[in-house]
Amino acid sequence: MQTNEPPPPGALRAPPSPFGGGISRSPIAAELRATLAIAVPLAAANLAQMAIGFTNTLMVGRLGGLPLAAVGLGGSLYFTIGITLQAIIAAVAPLAAQAFGAGDRTGAARIAGQGLALAGLFALPFVVLTMTLDRLLLWFGYDAALSAEIARYQHAIVWGAPAMLGFGALRSYLAAQARTRPIMLVLVGGVVANAYLNWTLIYGHLGVPALGVTGAGYASASNSWLMFGALASYLALSPALAPREVLRGVLAWRRSDMAAILRLGVPIGGIFLLEIGAFSGTAVLMGLLGADALAANQIISNCAGFTFMVPFGIAQASTVRVAFERGAKRNDGAWRAAKIALVLGVCFMVAASILLWTAPRAIIALYIDADAPSNGAVVAVAVQLFMVAALMQVFDGLQAIAAGALRGYKDTTTPMLFAALGYWGVGFASSWVLGFPLGFGAVGLWWGILLGTVAVAVLLTLRLYRVGARAAVA
Repeated sequence: MQTNEPPPPGALRAPPSPFGGGISRSPIAAELRATLAIAVPLAAANLAQMAIGFTNTLMVGRLGGLPLAAVGLGGSLYFTIGITLQAIIAAVAPLAAQAFGAGDRTGAARIAGQGLALAGLFALPFVVLTMTLDRLLLWFGYDAALSAEIARYQHAIVWGAPAMLGFGALRSYLAAQARTRPIMLVLVGGVVANAYLNWTLIYGHLGVPALGVTGAGYASASNSWLMFGALASYLALSPALAPREVLRGVLAWRRSDMAAILRLGVPIGGIFLLEIGAFSGTAVLMGLLGADALAANQIISNCAGFTFMVPFGIAQASTVRVAFERGAKRNDGAWRAAKIALVLGVCFMVAASILLWTAPRAIIALYIDADAPSNGAVVAVAVQLFMVAALMQVFDGLQAIAAGALRGYKDTTTPMLFAALGYWGVGFASSWVLGFPLGFGAVGLWWGILLGTVAVAVLLTLRLYRVGARAAVA
């Protein structure tokens, strides 16, 4: 069913025509511009978030191997929990976008408030689990000195847990209204603030004692609160975002809204956990092959993480665009938004694939001295892994964007099952068989990752076609 009613104040609007005035005569051109307007700032924000972690690694690395290992593993565990919980709260984006599309601005603000309330509820188990991880590591047989260093870092960074989750809720609400530029600006500012806080607290400047690893944790926690405060201030100063309604949603919980967020969000969190867990599990297997293989894996994983941030931004945009069009009762528009997002993602990842395939040594040189004889084994393994990673790029982009579009259709449970089958039933199992029984080593482990990613990409793309195309002709 189509509707010609004007959008409510503050809702997403079609972009102006490039020919001047009105809406573009081409629905494809209009959708392309609308998607890029949301996706470009979100992709930049995602890259900035990666840069924050990269900055932490660089600055802690000067303290030595033990602190670097503690921050690397401790941060990985902390952010795995945090990102999974953020992914659950991210259900605010499609729910709020659909409400905006339907003209229910108050309902969208109320959903954002419920998301913030859930962030507060999730904060306590987040903190408790983080505070006990060092004991679990000891139980698994980790070195006592390493466990103690991880504990110092995690007991400091955990103070930022509530802000991290609250930031995720606000980010989802702003994305639902296509207010993505503030998210980008806050995260870019967060890169600078994080570096400054690390410089001050890790090394002891401006009269502050040198706190080492503990300082790195406090710096990250403080930066989380600064970024949350910046987005909250933007919300409070923007009447079009209905800040009072958001606050009412925080204080007056509604079981139906909470249930809707959890029903949609828990499978989203499950997908993230399954994907991250599979990659982390493969990294553990890589460590069995020695330090050179593990170092090469770290380089490739970091590069793949950076390239993935762009299709991930497009995926976030597709969630919003699909949900908004569905809220406006334009199922043909929702299907168009999904297809255009897929095309954009494939185009970018083809370019990324070419770069990884043709310039592996140049990329490796950004991380280590590729000409040093002592790094020869790392470089040799990394070059091989780059070939596999290059082949994986397009499929990684496809699975991310297909999953994002399906969230706009409120289809998350089946994609989670597909992720379990692909990443673990195909991917992790193949990594083990290829890497060890068949003896292909590090390359075999990454071929397993590639096979798992291909399986998930195919399954999710077919699922999107079934859901989107059927809805468009209904």
